[in-house]
Amino acid sequence: MLIFYFAGHGQVLGNSGHLVTVDGKFYDPGISLAQLGQLMEEASLRYDHVIAILDCCHSGSAFNWVNSRPLSPRDVEREVATVNESRCILAACRPEQYSYPNNASTNGVFTDRLLDGLIDKAVDFDGRVTLLNLFEYITRTMPEGLQTPVFKGDVAGTVVLGEGFEPRKGRPLETREINTNIAKAQKLIDEYQNLQQRELSDPAHRLSEGARVCASQLEGVITWFKETETELQDIQRDAIWRQFGERLKGFRSALSEIAVGQETQFGRVVSHIGHGGYGHVWEIETPEGGRLAYKVFHGNELDQDLKVRRFDNGYRNMKKLEGHPNIVRVFEMTAAPLGFLMDAIPGSDLRHAFIRREDAEHVIRLLIDVTDTVRTAHGSGVKHRDIKPENIIVTSDDESHLKPWLTDFDLAYHETNRTLTTNLGVGGVINYAAPEQLHSPNTAAARAEAVDIFSLAQLLFFVIVGRDPSGDNFADNLTRLRNTLNSWVEDRAAVVLLGVYESCTSRTPSERLSMLELIEKLSQAEAFILQASGDDSVSESQLCRKVGHLYAGLGRYDATDDRVSMQSLSGQVSVIHRLKDVGQKGKAIIEIEFNVTERITVPAFKSGGTARTAINAKLDKALRRWRDVVTRHDGKKGQYQVFVHVKDVSLDLAGVTLLRDITQTVVAGIEQW
Repeated sequence: MLIFYFAGHGQVLGNSGHLVTVDGKFYDPGISLAQLGQLMEEASLRYDHVIAILDCCHSGSAFNWVNSRPLSPRDVEREVATVNESRCILAACRPEQYSYPNNASTNGVFTDRLLDGLIDKAVDFDGRVTLLNLFEYITRTMPEGLQTPVFKGDVAGTVVLGEGFEPRKGRPLETREINTNIAKAQKLIDEYQNLQQRELSDPAHRLSEGARVCASQLEGVITWFKETETELQDIQRDAIWRQFGERLKGFRSALSEIAVGQETQFGRVVSHIGHGGYGHVWEIETPEGGRLAYKVFHGNELDQDLKVRRFDNGYRNMKKLEGHPNIVRVFEMTAAPLGFLMDAIPGSDLRHAFIRREDAEHVIRLLIDVTDTVRTAHGSGVKHRDIKPENIIVTSDDESHLKPWLTDFDLAYHETNRTLTTNLGVGGVINYAAPEQLHSPNTAAARAEAVDIFSLAQLLFFVIVGRDPSGDNFADNLTRLRNTLNSWVEDRAAVVLLGVYESCTSRTPSERLSMLELIEKLSQAEAFILQASGDDSVSESQLCRKVGHLYAGLGRYDATDDRVSMQSLSGQVSVIHRLKDVGQKGKAIIEIEFNVTERITVPAFKSGGTARTAINAKLDKALRRWRDVVTRHDGKKGQYQVFVHVKDVSLDLAGVTLLRDITQTVVAGIEQW
């Protein structure tokens, strides 16, 4: 088999069609279709199948030469003969059409569907991608009214482009079965159409009851459609069935128009909380008097499949991370309208929250909590990729201690995702997006930990300075940050924070700190701030208490004179520090016990010793830098338990910082397994 693929510009120069490269010259425009035909004819003597895929006619950026016009499949038909065995042309559009770019991708609409089909979307029931199935998939999924792909040529048998895929699910359908389901679908659509006209025509009735009734009915209709498509996947190839799908989008769009005072299946809408690139958020009062937030996708964008998938991705990633005390909890996803319920957090986003910026300890603890929350998400394989003030909700207690809540995972990337991400929105505030998200969105770098590291550094600037950082002038940002730090923070802490910002905003992702290094640097700055506010020395009775305060924060630990117990921020690991002894030289011996709680999301813990062995090896490697003072031994209780002994701990802030750093390292090693 020989496959010729061309992506570029199609032009007709004089009477001859040419495939024109981007650097083509007037006197050397590229290869003519006549030449292509000759090559295919010669190749057919050596190959069973010769296939040309012409991904062109993209005239928006084509050369405007005299006596030229866009190349069309008609030119292909005129100049490339159809003889011999399998010699086929798959062209991007009809003669009168252009090959359009995809605004949600760096590719064209034809290219995206070609790639999806080759990856696995055009697989048949035998786990193969055939040429005709590929063409059928591209045609079926092409947006209506945009462009029509063209297939032309002779096919000798089944031309298999790839095999060994997971076979298409479902089963081949007979005409009678298709017609039966089409008839039922028509009946459901017509019944709902009548219901919508009756329930939504009067505005007052719509608010009091109509929208709720329609949502309940349409939810069932959509469920039936989805279940049918899952069981009978081939039915999606039917044009009438696809038309029903478009009508369902229209019904869902109408229900997305929510207003204050409207009754929903969950309660009454009492306020509009806000909106963003993916939808509006409404506050709902439940019949029991509780409060929920309802995030509803933009109804006029239901035909943008990528945005719909990302909205669903945001829900699923938040669901995966549920149980974390600093990630907004989600409950249920709805199809009519498309949206999901989550906790209504009684606070404002970080941009509008009151931050006591003159209180360095207050600021640094907020940054540590946000960073550790992101670290925990990374440990579950989720990169947020849209960290900015608007996506962090802040609440405060009676003592004005701030608690951040991370939300809006619409742009998040999960390590099990199979498809590449694209540049469909890198966040509402572009200043917080890493350079690789903007300039190379389809690369692995745009989905790596370093993306969130960059955004956290820009967030650090915002929290400290009180204004958005520049998205490209990092030297100016550094100057502004330095001026602010010099006015309120201890000089050693200022040096650390400036170094953090400079490193983490590097245009080269590999030069940025890791997530654990970032937390350690922020904690080091916090230690310097605490040290500057009081005596550096720590008594025996205060050592464990100080460790609890530095690691967990005020009110998050239980301490006695020789013991402190607390949990990691995610709640997945419980930590106990015990003061075992203080030697004649005034150096303490500390035992630290780590236990996995029921919140841990690693099923391997329950399957035997393999996970334990791997984690122990990981911890031994991470603890090597303290090999002179640290030893580790296994525990025997629960899903996973480990003990770390630390000797020669000085009774001062340096000793407290040492214990905090060891604790963070071990917790990260366990949670990121």
